[in-house]
Amino acid sequence: MKKPSILYIKPPDPYLQDEFVYQQLGPHYIQSYTNHHGYDSKMLIFYVRDRDSGVEPTSVYDLNMLLYDGDTEEYDGIFDENIFSEFDLLALSVMSPQAEYAYWISELVNQKFPDKKLMIGGSHARYYLDQVKALPPELAFDYIVPQDGWLPMLNLLERNLPDLGRSYVFSHKQDLKQIFTPPTRPTSLLKRYNYEIAGLKAYHMITALGCPFSCHFCESGFENVRFFSEDMIKMDLARIAQVHKELGRDRYSIMFFDDVGLLNPRQAQKLSNLIKQEGYTTWRAFTHAYLIVKYEDRLLRPFHESGGRRVGIGLETGSQKSLDLINKRNGKKQNVQEHYEAVKVANKNGIAVDAFTMIYPWEDLSDLKQTTEMIEFIVANPVDGQDEKGRPLRNYVDATIMTPYQGTKFNEMIQLGQIPNVRLKDKITSDLLFYKGTNAQSGWPYAETKLSREQYIKEQNYRNSLRPKYR
Repeated sequence: MKKPSILYIKPPDPYLQDEFVYQQLGPHYIQSYTNHHGYDSKMLIFYVRDRDSGVEPTSVYDLNMLLYDGDTEEYDGIFDENIFSEFDLLALSVMSPQAEYAYWISELVNQKFPDKKLMIGGSHARYYLDQVKALPPELAFDYIVPQDGWLPMLNLLERNLPDLGRSYVFSHKQDLKQIFTPPTRPTSLLKRYNYEIAGLKAYHMITALGCPFSCHFCESGFENVRFFSEDMIKMDLARIAQVHKELGRDRYSIMFFDDVGLLNPRQAQKLSNLIKQEGYTTWRAFTHAYLIVKYEDRLLRPFHESGGRRVGIGLETGSQKSLDLINKRNGKKQNVQEHYEAVKVANKNGIAVDAFTMIYPWEDLSDLKQTTEMIEFIVANPVDGQDEKGRPLRNYVDATIMTPYQGTKFNEMIQLGQIPNVRLKDKITSDLLFYKGTNAQSGWPYAETKLSREQYIKEQNYRNSLRPKYR
């Protein structure tokens, strides 16, 4: 019996300025796994042709598609629906901002290719599971994978894609130590991605899933941390370094995209050793303000000595009222002053800060002023160091308007009326579910907020205008 073939599909991501900033890794992990088990697959990446035009796509036919067979680019151009006829399973990985595009695809497949099996996985299937299960027949998927996809995918393929009725849910949590295949990293695809850390081209990877913290705005705030094996991490680092070299780079960078990037001095030293072993010039990781204040150079010294030049920190807000509501430290008090202190400590140690902040729908003018003052301090504070192009390192800040995704504590609190002056719209469509998309704007799922949308957007635009031209 012929083995089923798979087309892995990545819809466009309106969170990013374009699709070729960060590689959406989920499909590449599963593709590597099914390749290892002998199943043929290709990768289809949809993207918006011209983000800068201001004209938003209204159907799947307005999108471009990029088709990869292993490391070979087979097609790049206007969407051709006939691509779907070549595969048995069409598997989509979908974050909530991508859901509208995903439904365009499922509607087309259900209408014109009803013999094909459709699968949806990713965070949208997890946190909006009830809505995905309840999709009408013209939009519905055959298989829904709300958790990890490795074993559910293999199970379905080994059973030759059984007909289980529409919207059948396969839920599984994987022991990541048992995953031994790093994600696929096609050289010619990665060449398209354009991101720099401290002046050098960089790609990103993860070492774990989940987060030890429980911020009320975050979908992953209540998930246990699960780490990949060190051997698998080494293989991925080695493959990414190889891609850099194949593209002619002898100096190159990596970003750890984990929420658990720099948790303590021991972990920082361990990651630093791996970075040095694979010859990376510089790198970036994420950490938390109170950890920098707690450990100072014990955390930052190994990072800096191995080329660490930028650290991402979710500083969230300069308003103590908002910080208390966020529950940044699992019920323990965190003070805004720690945000200022963390920036000073990092900058003194030669490390620039990429700070992430939000505007919250309960905030008044005083709250906004306090956060804007913190951002003005961050972008003005000097960093004791240069990037790999000899430019002074500069701090960078992103400002977004918080969207209370389903599955977050804030969504629950707002629905229960526990936050004054904040109500959600009765019907929230997927195109409203993003923090910061093209032109640094944010979705607006609110029926009522403390201040007007225009006031929040004005503050957001001002904060983002303070960002340096490079980082």
